[in-house]
Amino acid sequence: MFSKIKELPIVTAADENYAPFLSVMIRSLLEKTSKDTPIRFYVIDDALSDSSKEKLMQTAAHYSDSAVIQFVQVDKSVYEDFLVSDHITTTAYFRISMPKLLAKKNYEKILYIDADTLILDDITKLYHQSLQGKTIGAVIDPGQTKALKRLGVDSTDYYFNSGVMVIDVASWNQQHITERTIEYLKTNGDKIIYHDQDALNAVLYENWAPFHPRWNMQSSLISAKHPAPNEAYDQLYKEGRALPAVVHFTGHDKPWNTLVGHPYQDLYMDLLNESIFEKVVDVR
Repeated sequence: MFSKIKELPIVTAADENYAPFLSVMIRSLLEKTSKDTPIRFYVIDDALSDSSKEKLMQTAAHYSDSAVIQFVQVDKSVYEDFLVSDHITTTAYFRISMPKLLAKKNYEKILYIDADTLILDDITKLYHQSLQGKTIGAVIDPGQTKALKRLGVDSTDYYFNSGVMVIDVASWNQQHITERTIEYLKTNGDKIIYHDQDALNAVLYENWAPFHPRWNMQSSLISAKHPAPNEAYDQLYKEGRALPAVVHFTGHDKPWNTLVGHPYQDLYMDLLNESIFEKVVDVR
C-alpha cells in the first residue's frame, strides 16, 4: 500500500504554442488517476495567454475533482543565451529552476513531465517509485546511452531522458543541482547538443535511479530505432513497447505535424481534436 499523499506536485511547462498539447497531457493523466487524488500542476508559464490559462484550468476541473493548476514564472534571463532548436525552446530549460523554487513547499518529491506526452497509467505509481537513495529517478535515453564521454564525463553510467523525472527536492537543493547545471551550460556550450538534458546528465551522472522504460517510452523506444545496451534492457524495452505507461513524443516529429506511423498517433490526435483548444489547433 502506498502512503497517502497530501498533494501530488507535477511540474510541466508550456508556451502559447504548446498549450493545446499540454491540455492533452493533463487530460490523459487525470483520466488514469482517481478523481479524488489531490494533484497540483505547476505549469511554468512562458507567456501563456489568459485564454489558454483558462482553458487549461477548465480541462483540469473537468477531469478531476481535486486537481488544480498553478502558473509559475521563472527568471528567463538566466537561460536566454542557451542553445535552442526547432522543437526545443528556451521554455525547456526552466525546469532546472523548479526544485529550488518549490523548496519551501515541503514536498518530499516532485514529478516533472514534458507537455508532449500521453499518459496511459496511474501516475501515482510513478511518483511512489523508489529513488534508491539517488537525487532523481528517470528513464534511459536509448539513442544517447554512451553520451557521457561527449559531455566530458568519465563514467560508464548510462544517459537518461529528462522528459520524465521524479526529483528528491531536498537532495537536489542540498547538492545545488540548479546552480551546477546552469554553470555547466555556461561553461560547456561547445559540448551541448541536447540542451538542458545534456547538462543535467553531466551533473547527475551516477546519481539517478533507472525507472522501467514504460514510464517514458520515447519515440525511438517505441520504434525500436536503437539497440538496447544489454540483454536486461532489451527485455525492458520489449515490455515497455507492450505496455507503455507514458508515451513521449520526442524529437521534431510530433503527432500534430510530421509524425508518421506511430502506434499512438491516432489516439493522441483524437484527444487533441476533442480538446477545448480544437478550434485553434492547425494539426496539419
